[in-house]
Amino acid sequence: MVDDSRSDRSGGDRPQAFALLDESNDAATRLEGVEALGTPSSSMAGSERRIADRLLRVALTDDDATVRAEAIDALYFHGDRYIEELVSRVAAAVRRRDGGDDPEAVFARWLTSGHAAYRMVGATGLGAVADAEMRGASNAVGATAAASSDATDAPNATNRLRNAFDDDDARVRARAVRSYASLGGEAIAPVRSLLRAPNALVRHAAVDALVSIGTPEATDLLEVAARDGSDRLRETVVERLHELDRPESAGILLDALRDPSLAVRRAAAASLARLVAEGDAVRGREVRERLVADHSPRSDGGGAVVRLFHEVASGDRSDRVTAATERHAMWLCCELIDAADGDADRPTVSRLLDALAHDDPYVADIAAAYLPRLDAPDLEREVRALAGDPESDPDARERARSVLRRLKRQTAASAADRSIDYVFVRRPADYTEKQEE
Repeated sequence: MVDDSRSDRSGGDRPQAFALLDESNDAATRLEGVEALGTPSSSMAGSERRIADRLLRVALTDDDATVRAEAIDALYFHGDRYIEELVSRVAAAVRRRDGGDDPEAVFARWLTSGHAAYRMVGATGLGAVADAEMRGASNAVGATAAASSDATDAPNATNRLRNAFDDDDARVRARAVRSYASLGGEAIAPVRSLLRAPNALVRHAAVDALVSIGTPEATDLLEVAARDGSDRLRETVVERLHELDRPESAGILLDALRDPSLAVRRAAAASLARLVAEGDAVRGREVRERLVADHSPRSDGGGAVVRLFHEVASGDRSDRVTAATERHAMWLCCELIDAADGDADRPTVSRLLDALAHDDPYVADIAAAYLPRLDAPDLEREVRALAGDPESDPDARERARSVLRRLKRQTAASAADRSIDYVFVRRPADYTEKQEE
């Protein structure tokens, strides 16, 4: 690795702290340099990769354990991805060594270190090296590790990780519980206390672990947390339930749509739409039927749920809302409206008209398909206004014209229904005979 502290001395964007990391400096000076690099600032934004590389080098090669631990802390503050990269590099370095050590044993020792930073990496590494798809590990390296007779077996690893659930550092507890689940730990009792931890990082990790475990017992505990937990815990649970592809997950999320917290209800709507979009165990039609049964579209509660799904489909896309999530959210929104025989108030009409300009053409087309089915005063007038508005989105105008044509055909068909004399006949002669009577 190139020593950045000795290059580009004239570069104005080179972090000055690099010079402090020179191996000729004493440990106190190097520690000062690491601490400076562990405080991200806007002035360092363009140099983040170089800073991470420098800190990784320190964490792997510095002679002083305290300096190495501080470098790990600095990497953590720059992003979780650098801790994962450190784990991968440590594992690769251990495998290259001639000796009896293996990565699992090394990380197990780190989990008992007096430095919290080492314990954090140890907890992360124990879970990562047991994963056949560990980032940065090749298939050949994975086969070598699996063949090692000294490799730490899963039960011992999970026991070590369970002991770390009581660590005084929240980062260690959070990473330990995630690794515990990834290694196949299924005992729920040790995870239960972490669900109600005051630290959000630990709570989120405990929920992720239960979702990963995925047993009926884990699902039951998530249901209790979604029903009886604090506002923050309930929101965390419903945010992540889309990853647990079980029918019970849909039931928990449907119940959460009645939660007293608006943040929880919004999270539940997004998670439910994503579960329907991505899951195999949950059928969209069954979710639709339960929604219609639980939330009458004509009631205040039903209207609120319509708004929730519309917000999911039309809001700013986040990591939790995919394109497929938006499409299914719009479908559920429109199905709820349609369940009321299309009876829609002005805000509902406005929402669907706005959706005609959605960035995703599939979402916009779903709204266009349901608009002609609405029973709303002045619907045709509002659609015609959008179709003729030169300031509106061109695609929205074109969809509005298509809706307008369908509305006109429906009007003509309705007029014909009222004016035509329908007569039941069994054979053509019947109609002539009826008319002659």
